[in-house]
Amino acid sequence: MKRIFLFFLFPITLFAQTPEEEEAAKKRQEKIEFILRLQDLRSISEGSMLNLLSDPDPIVRERAFRAYGSIQDTSVLHLLVNALWDKSSDVQFAAAFAIGQTAGLLNKKNRERLQYDLIWARLDRMSMEGKLKYKTSPADRLIEEIGKFGTEEALRDLLLRFGDVYPLLHSDALVMSIARFAIRGITSPDAVRYLIKLIKPVDGASWQTAYALQRIGDHPEIRAELEHVVQLYKHREPLVRMNLATLLGKIKDERTSLLPLQKLADFDPDWRVRVNALKALSNFSLKGNDDIIHTLRRSFYHGNTYVALTALSAFGNTGLKESDSSKAVQQTFAALKRIAENKDNAYIWQLQAEAATALAKLSGASALASVHPTDYPQPLLQAQLLRAMGLTGARDALHAMTQYLEDDNIMLWRASLEALHELSKKNPDDSTLVSTTYDAIIVALESGDVALVTTAASILGDSLFLRPLSISHLLEALSSLRVPDDVEAIQEIAATLGKLKDDRAVEMLRKQLQQPDRSVMLASVMALKSITGRDYSSELPKYFEPLLTDFDFAYLRTLPNPLQVRMETIRGDIVLELYKDVAPFTVMSFLKLTTQRGFFRGLTFHRVVPNFVIQGGDPRGDGWGGPGYSIRSEFSPFTYQTGTLGMASAGKDTEGSQFFITQSPQPHLDGRYTIFGKVISGMDVVNRIQVDDHIFDVKILE
Repeated sequence: MKRIFLFFLFPITLFAQTPEEEEAAKKRQEKIEFILRLQDLRSISEGSMLNLLSDPDPIVRERAFRAYGSIQDTSVLHLLVNALWDKSSDVQFAAAFAIGQTAGLLNKKNRERLQYDLIWARLDRMSMEGKLKYKTSPADRLIEEIGKFGTEEALRDLLLRFGDVYPLLHSDALVMSIARFAIRGITSPDAVRYLIKLIKPVDGASWQTAYALQRIGDHPEIRAELEHVVQLYKHREPLVRMNLATLLGKIKDERTSLLPLQKLADFDPDWRVRVNALKALSNFSLKGNDDIIHTLRRSFYHGNTYVALTALSAFGNTGLKESDSSKAVQQTFAALKRIAENKDNAYIWQLQAEAATALAKLSGASALASVHPTDYPQPLLQAQLLRAMGLTGARDALHAMTQYLEDDNIMLWRASLEALHELSKKNPDDSTLVSTTYDAIIVALESGDVALVTTAASILGDSLFLRPLSISHLLEALSSLRVPDDVEAIQEIAATLGKLKDDRAVEMLRKQLQQPDRSVMLASVMALKSITGRDYSSELPKYFEPLLTDFDFAYLRTLPNPLQVRMETIRGDIVLELYKDVAPFTVMSFLKLTTQRGFFRGLTFHRVVPNFVIQGGDPRGDGWGGPGYSIRSEFSPFTYQTGTLGMASAGKDTEGSQFFITQSPQPHLDGRYTIFGKVISGMDVVNRIQVDDHIFDVKILE
């Protein structure tokens, strides 16, 4: 008999209840809603939240501890640690997650004290019972979470405890913990040897082990076993082959790696593996290696657009020159020019844009004849061609670039600014060009548009343009910016002011410490420390009222379980399950935008990164837009698997309307971006989406 378990944030009565049971259910619901309010407000409400951590109802306790994974308050870490021995394994699990989310905020000394207690004391009394919802036990989760904040000593201690145990104990968790350490730049020979042990025999290797190895990258212990490691290219699981390809691209050992990578790029049945293999091949010196060059050229014409786009991009990163005598190189450059010029409109504009960018990188000024942004009506293509012109380094491109400065289309204006920046970097001694670019930057800085201001502030932080003269312009721009719409611009201006180290910026930056946005506050603290050498963290408010809250629990209770929506796109339909019990306010915002405002109707997917994410939900269509408000992050123990639906952000608590869907597992996003759903059907549609593809509508399925 197949068992189906449902997890509800808001309890639903399936059977007749006694009056006492109904009253208990009502009280539980009230407490959970109160927890959600406090989580969203980032407030412990003068101890009210702390009281709920010891509530007699384990469901209430679990939700309270899970809330601290988003609140991230180090003052309650001792309570989180104590909860690892709670009678409820669900509570233990939530506490382990919250510890991993919070402990990274501690100084090194306190982290070392905490990790020692967790590894050598707390783990022994934790539940090893697997949790259906998260597919792992509380003890396993704690081991994995330690990888988010632990020091080198923590990695050593975990391997001392579990690395040589037989039969293997906590192996899956230890692998992912090693991966999370590696994401933070921490690894060790013992960690690598442990992973190598798990890929013997090769058929038994998991994708998580391959992922951990590629996160570690080029390491002597991996090189010593490379003859064995490379055999993973024959593995039946595409996620293993995919991560192996990335690893081989980091190690760059031609003798062992080139042939397997070529086979993966040419013949693998999974497009994601081909994408990673092509990227990896571009890391090698390919001069004189005609076979690999032929592989790249053939892939220009692959039926999967992601593979073709990646091949064009990869060739652009090879550093090869058209003057090389190889016939294969000559043929490949001819193909690249043909696609970049696209005289007969035989190629979609995305391929043309990528080819033009690659050609500009490789051929410099001689590529200018193949790049003509004025010849095309598609603004996205024009923008990419403008950037490509900048990459050529050709001074002759200046006139064409400046035509688009102050263009009514902000996307083209910004692209011309970025192109001028690139052109100036390639001609730093051309004082006239640098002066022209600087003047254009100042005009953009004064435009008031978030994309232009952010770009201008970023360029002013480049050493070529870093000058005291900019201070007054930056401060004037900063004074006119507001959250939530201008968060990224404020962050970038603060960063540039920090580089300038001018005391005139201190007063304005201190004002930013009162902005109702944590990411803005932290950016300002960093800038102030850079200028004054003083830590201003003590001036940050412990609590601030969000600009917008929506505690419409009545609306949430009307939503069906399971909650599914159909996203209708030009490529077909994507059916998504939304997690209203995991990220209720994110789900509510998403649904109200679509049902009450028709917000997503006609919007595009403005960002597509093959084998990573497709991203949409921006009313501007350039990645800089939102709904006019921001919501708080709702972090959870769920992880980014293939088809996970997440919220884009510019930092914690800056989410708006932009969402993304992953095309493969992305563990480095876990606990950093809100997960609020997953693809139920239509993953094939997700894997066909291209930049500028339209969303027709998003509808709730009854």
